Amino acid sequence: MAELIYSTKEVYTTYLKDRKYKIPEYQRGYKWNEKQICQLILDINSFETDDKEDLFYCLQNITLYPSVADKNILHVVDGQQRLTTTYLLFCYLGMQDYLEDKFIYAVRESSNVFMQKIQNESKEFILSILQSENFDSFCSDFEALDFDHQDIYYMYSAICTIDKTIKEHHINLDRFREKFVQNVKFIVNEIHSNIKEQELFMNLNTGKVPLDGADLVRAIIITRVAKEEMISFNQDSIKDIVRMNEKRTRIGWELDQLNQWWSSKDVKNFYKPFAKLELDSQETIEFNEDINPINILYKLWASTKADVLKLKLFENTSISALVLYKELIILHRTLVDWFSDRAIYHYLGYLANNQRNFNFKKYYDLWNENESNRESFKTQLRKDIEKIVFRSENKGEPGFSYWSEQILNYEGENKTNWYESNRLEEFLVLLDVIEISSNENYRFLSPNHFKKNKEDKEHIYPCTPKNIKELENSTNDFQAIEQYLIKLDKRDLFPYQEKEWKKKSDLEKEEILKELESKIHQLTPINAIGNLVLLHYSINRGFGNDYYIDKRASVINNVQNGEYVRQHTLNLFVKGRTEVINLNEWTFKDVENNCKSIEESLRVFFGIKKEEYEEPAA
Repeated sequence: MAELIYSTKEVYTTYLKDRKYKIPEYQRGYKWNEKQICQLILDINSFETDDKEDLFYCLQNITLYPSVADKNILHVVDGQQRLTTTYLLFCYLGMQDYLEDKFIYAVRESSNVFMQKIQNESKEFILSILQSENFDSFCSDFEALDFDHQDIYYMYSAICTIDKTIKEHHINLDRFREKFVQNVKFIVNEIHSNIKEQELFMNLNTGKVPLDGADLVRAIIITRVAKEEMISFNQDSIKDIVRMNEKRTRIGWELDQLNQWWSSKDVKNFYKPFAKLELDSQETIEFNEDINPINILYKLWASTKADVLKLKLFENTSISALVLYKELIILHRTLVDWFSDRAIYHYLGYLANNQRNFNFKKYYDLWNENESNRESFKTQLRKDIEKIVFRSENKGEPGFSYWSEQILNYEGENKTNWYESNRLEEFLVLLDVIEISSNENYRFLSPNHFKKNKEDKEHIYPCTPKNIKELENSTNDFQAIEQYLIKLDKRDLFPYQEKEWKKKSDLEKEEILKELESKIHQLTPINAIGNLVLLHYSINRGFGNDYYIDKRASVINNVQNGEYVRQHTLNLFVKGRTEVINLNEWTFKDVENNCKSIEESLRVFFGIKKEEYEEPAA
């Protein structure tokens, strides 16, 4: 066959020619219910055709297997419920002539008699159905024909539902007939292979899923592109049909290659946040990327054309199928390029996951601008990241200067509490993006980690510092307190000499130590951004208030065991970026240095000079 998609009229005429459809004995009987029939009628009626035959409502596919005994008999292996429904609709609409000697219902002889009567005696027989009080009375009227069977009941009910739906919704029959015969179509799959018919039936009917948007787009492309490439195609020429099928095989293989790339877990997870286009409320076909990952590509293409997703975009006759296919290939190659470019991957990944109104079309158009090149594209991406990161938290306080102040405000009573900030996640993820996008030695950030992903906020220096009271139990409590405060760089908080301290009573010591503990909590940068990281639940929740050396050992152990740890987090626990003084301790000096390092990283990444935001000295 030279085509894959046929209108309901063509399915019974030009496609079938002198052959016949047969619903084989192993098929279950007809069983479409009132809801399914009603929905089909309303869907067809509301479908926008723009008076173009190329725009179609798809009734999904029918799979046919030529009879071994008679080559002019096509067994309907899959899709018999849909095909039978169209048969009944043709009869109700008075177009039964298309069906003459075209349909054998072998499931049951009496059911076949019903089907033949509804075609041969269309008006009278349908009137007898509609005028009957119910199915029982109808069966009594035709008692000799043994119509009292479940499949005949559903056929009877289908005619009644068609009539009821058309009348209740005041459907224009002339316009409906026109749509039904021209714009309602099947994907026809005629099987010629050595596989046994019953085996094929079992394969098709076990765990089947509804026809997806990717299936229809594939059918549109394979059917039309090859035909458009063969301008002088002659459907009566065997040579042309062979060439046509060769082209379709090539296109099918190319689409399979695309779908294979899109099936990669990392590719799917990376580009899913880009495809924000919502399905049109009137669209009946889903574009499920979990079933067919290539649907992400189709959604992204559609987002460059419209505000909602609908099949009509791919059937649109304003562009040819060949142009559609070429645009899809170009888009695919662009997305492959972006995925492999270290900087673009991380910049766009961050924007797609953190920009409130991420617009894929904006960036695709920017990429394709004549004056745009790779470096200017990256520059614009950094500018857009800068806008969303340094947006105004409070009116009148936008920009880098405000956020620089928050990062460096880690001392004093009014220091910034980053632990309670709803912006912490964005900044910590951005630090990953900055570090990885510029370092070829790091593996790309996992697509799932452009946002917090099963992670907790974790203090590097514990949020509950060592209890001062514990030091009282030391052999020399004064020395223990003094050494502890020196490590914290807070010796000035304890203005006592050893002799003076020993003269104080236990009650006095208790009051002094209680006040000292309170001051340490007030003055230390526990909640500074330089003391905070993101860690997976499985790692973080086993920490409690462990000290740095214990946390460090746990993080390194988890990395060695294959657990994912963010690059920024890992760098802090191995002290990979700073001047190493002591690998086993994390002091407030480390927190201070890390805050300064974070501020410097952001400033360099966005190309902001200090004089741009610092006030001149008085």
